[in-house]
Amino acid sequence: MVHCCNRVHSLGDGYSLFAWQEPVGTGPAPTARSFALPGAEVQFPPDRPADVKHVKLDISLDFDQETVSGTAYTTFSALFEEVTSVTFDAIELHIDEVTLVGGGKLAYSVGEKQLVVTLDRVYQHGEEFTVAISYHARPRIGLNFVKPAPEEPGRFTHCYSFHQPQYAAYWFPCHNCPNDRATTEILVTAPAQYIAIANGNLLEVKDNGATKTHHWLHSVPHASYLLSLVVGDFAVVEDTFQGMPVTYYVRKDRVEDARLLMGKTPEMIRFFSEFIGVDYPYDNYKQTVVELYTGAMEHTTTTTHSFSLLLDQRAALDMRPDYEAVVAHELAHQWFGDLVTCRDWSNTWLNEGFASYFDQLWGEHDLGKDYFKYSMHQEMKSYQNEDKHYRRPIVYNVWSNEGWEMFDAHTYKKGEWVLHMLRHQLGEKAFRRAINYYLQRNRTREVVTADLQRALEESTGRSLEQFFQQWVYHGGYPEFEVQYNWDRAQKLAKVVVKQTQKIDDLTPCFVVPVELAFTIPASDEAAKDPNTTDTRTLTLRVVVGEGGQTEQAFFFPLEREPLMVRFDPDGWVLKTLQFRLPTNMLCYQLAHDPDVLGRIEAIEALAERSEPEALKALETALLQDSFYGVRAEAAAAIGKQGTDQAQDILIRALQELDPHQQPQARAAIATALGEFQAPVRKEQAERSAQVLKALLEKGDPSYRVESSVAAALGKTRVEGSVDALYSVLDRSSWLYIVHSGIFTGMGASGDERVVDTLCQYLGDKTNYVTLRRYAAAGLGTVGSNKLLYSEEVRQRAVTALCQAVEHDSWAPTRTTAARALLAFGEKRAIPVLERAAEKDLDESVKRVSLSVAVALKSADGSEEQLKQLRKDLEEIREENRKLRERLSALDARLS
Repeated sequence: MVHCCNRVHSLGDGYSLFAWQEPVGTGPAPTARSFALPGAEVQFPPDRPADVKHVKLDISLDFDQETVSGTAYTTFSALFEEVTSVTFDAIELHIDEVTLVGGGKLAYSVGEKQLVVTLDRVYQHGEEFTVAISYHARPRIGLNFVKPAPEEPGRFTHCYSFHQPQYAAYWFPCHNCPNDRATTEILVTAPAQYIAIANGNLLEVKDNGATKTHHWLHSVPHASYLLSLVVGDFAVVEDTFQGMPVTYYVRKDRVEDARLLMGKTPEMIRFFSEFIGVDYPYDNYKQTVVELYTGAMEHTTTTTHSFSLLLDQRAALDMRPDYEAVVAHELAHQWFGDLVTCRDWSNTWLNEGFASYFDQLWGEHDLGKDYFKYSMHQEMKSYQNEDKHYRRPIVYNVWSNEGWEMFDAHTYKKGEWVLHMLRHQLGEKAFRRAINYYLQRNRTREVVTADLQRALEESTGRSLEQFFQQWVYHGGYPEFEVQYNWDRAQKLAKVVVKQTQKIDDLTPCFVVPVELAFTIPASDEAAKDPNTTDTRTLTLRVVVGEGGQTEQAFFFPLEREPLMVRFDPDGWVLKTLQFRLPTNMLCYQLAHDPDVLGRIEAIEALAERSEPEALKALETALLQDSFYGVRAEAAAAIGKQGTDQAQDILIRALQELDPHQQPQARAAIATALGEFQAPVRKEQAERSAQVLKALLEKGDPSYRVESSVAAALGKTRVEGSVDALYSVLDRSSWLYIVHSGIFTGMGASGDERVVDTLCQYLGDKTNYVTLRRYAAAGLGTVGSNKLLYSEEVRQRAVTALCQAVEHDSWAPTRTTAARALLAFGEKRAIPVLERAAEKDLDESVKRVSLSVAVALKSADGSEEQLKQLRKDLEEIREENRKLRERLSALDARLS
């Protein structure tokens, strides 16, 4: 599963073969930092008195009433020695009758979340029986009915299911945990104009006149959360892979856009099948695009995509690779998550970490090594940003009842980095062999992390106990500080490596094999030229952290003084790195390192240097580097310089770079220009605003650039900037994505007019769903800049956000509004957030609302101090206003 809407990618390597004393499969460290919220408990998979063998749903859908009715048939095989009852997860289902197939009625009792059925007799181990449950329901979640609405009168009618982590029980009785698998069958009767898409193969379509019954059968056992049903009047776009049907279902007015998102699916199937060494395991592959849903879900043989992924032609200019990565991610799940499934949500990374890394591998195959490395670098940064807020082991079993919080960057992004490091440690051939062995050994089974570790060890002969202990069962990552010195007399390079992370029960001193690369002139003649490219590189491996050493010195005799020194030169280690090098070496590295990560490391270091040569090197990278990510990073670094010369470079680059070839870099330049803000940098801010305003008025081929320009323009806080933003409010864009930047710019402006505008956009239910969500985010920006706004205006914003948390119809808007309330720090929002955490059915809304409520409760008296500071600031503003009026009057008299 992927969470949308904005997506980026990530990072690296490191480890050792020295075994710790714990046995294979030792559980997670008993600690985490700031992760568990009130109500979280230690979780374990439930017992299975009887194995679910087959689930058959024979149901009818009423789209007018938004109801489902019919019979669920569940075939069991007794696992306990004696079985007298079976328990189903069933929430808000109205049970009409329960019978034993081939027998009579069965007694049952209905609880808040479960249905307990008493069997007609004692069933012995191995005996099979089938329970038929007739029921009806109007599901509030799990099976979602989508219809035209004031926010989108032209929306087409359809329904779709979504179960992860535990929503299936809202529309059919089931075993709602991934530790059981069954074949599935769906007979669904719906209006005749609709088509139904479900797991497996379509056996028959029966015409009943006003309705049709579609009969689907999936003959490979899978978990209940992977069952899928989508019904509606879809357009069908057909494709194939080696004769196998590959089908895309989209709304009829978006047929031309279907291949922009999903067109590379056949090549992805080929690539994954070859890389893994296991052919695509099913008879067909289907992808549906549905409305309102935000994300993507790997239902077996039939992935469900969000409408927010279906690009138009203009969005595809610079966003297509990110969205195609989602397609690759869900396809990879067909092997990792569907064919082999985590036993419980504590081991979710075995699904999501694998799918995340394999979508990166697709990027490497499709777009090249530079794209792959940069994407992994971004994924690392994303995980590390989350780690600043809380830290946990990847495998961890303390969470709330549903387990939604396990679907985070620790699971996805750190999980993929663990696989990336294993790929390096084991080597390419051994890694692929080991993954194949793991998959073949556990095919159609539920797995825990110990299953992966054992498969890797058995297939490669490598002891991985310490690796899994430090990277999977503990938290964090190494934070390196590296120093380099050259002893000219001895021709000796000295490298000192420190691990500076706090070491405790949660975070260890990491034992990491890492490469050091020294690039030296190839000859004495070449050494005379400080910019020579006549070089050779010596790469050596060291192991850091052995014996708990947090500081180690390494010495390397070299023929000549290095021009460039790299620590972990290919970016295989998950880490942070502070490597203090002379400016001239960093400039050389930026100009000549063939590795994209080396150039980015140089940029990050040069951003802190004030020497003219540092800015010149950054300018050259911005204008000439071959990779867009390096140009974008250079733009951000130049923006940090804050000088007139830096601003000149950014403006010139924005004008010179091709809008169609360099949209990512141009978006980064626009963002950097927004860092020149009034009143501190008034003249510079006016220059930035002038350039940004002209570009906003003109428009740009890239939505991303337009949105970045709008956000940056508001941040300059120059007079007239907000008026320019108001002037483009009626501009249309794909999913209103440009309004994301417009509303962010408004929120950062400090102009109090914008708050009522944003509140109006948020509260107007006729506004499109993404427009309301962007308005909530814009109010969050107001909160982040709350000292710029009066108390009265801030309170109006808080009221609007509280209303959205409780009443907006779209869960992503409710989540965004809850996050925005944290920025304001208003404790009066706590009861609203607590009600949402208790009553909302969407687990993302519940988690975010509760976490924000907890954060607001735990806030100290600093908020009162901030209020006093705001009051003082407002008084100063008023005094300044009066002084300006007096000066104006004096100027008038003198003139």
